[in-house]
Amino acid sequence: MKKYIPKNSLKGCYKEKGLFSLPTDYIVFDTETTGTDPYTSRVIEIGAIKYRNLEKIEEFNMLINPEEAISSFITQLTGIRNNDVVNQPTIDIVLKDFYDFVGKLPLIAHNAIFDIQMIAGEAYRCDMSFLQNEVIDTVPMARVTIPKPWVENHKLETIKNFLGLANGSHRALDDCETCNCIYQLYYDKNTQKK
Repeated sequence: MKKYIPKNSLKGCYKEKGLFSLPTDYIVFDTETTGTDPYTSRVIEIGAIKYRNLEKIEEFNMLINPEEAISSFITQLTGIRNNDVVNQPTIDIVLKDFYDFVGKLPLIAHNAIFDIQMIAGEAYRCDMSFLQNEVIDTVPMARVTIPKPWVENHKLETIKNFLGLANGSHRALDDCETCNCIYQLYYDKNTQKK
């Protein structure tokens, strides 16, 4: 597996779908990582939830051995410790399972470019192709549905607290749940007008 990723090698990994059509069958996904740079950071958790007709039908959640130490900052943020991942599968195994899980369905994520680039960086290391799925980012949806005067910012945790959701934050499946709430709020608001 490649350790280093040349700069600009992730070009073209992100194809955002416009908000002209809103799918009812889709995958919401999220990653937890060792850092924020897709060229040097590693994915330590992938969570995804599959929806059909806006109803949850299946979940995917895997911790991943990044083959490097997780910093205390990341452990404090996510709760994921080195001991949690040391015996977990590596990304080359998990990524194949994740690709199988998502198939060709549209992908939805909050600040989607980050998660797509993190997945693309790992795909590059594993000599795998980039995901070709359409991608929908819920950040613009959140800005329209929950305007700035109502919330300080549009981070997932802020929105989760505003909506009074009981799930946690900074773990992949929890963040998927919050992301889906944003998507479905936007969906409801925009399909009722028609």
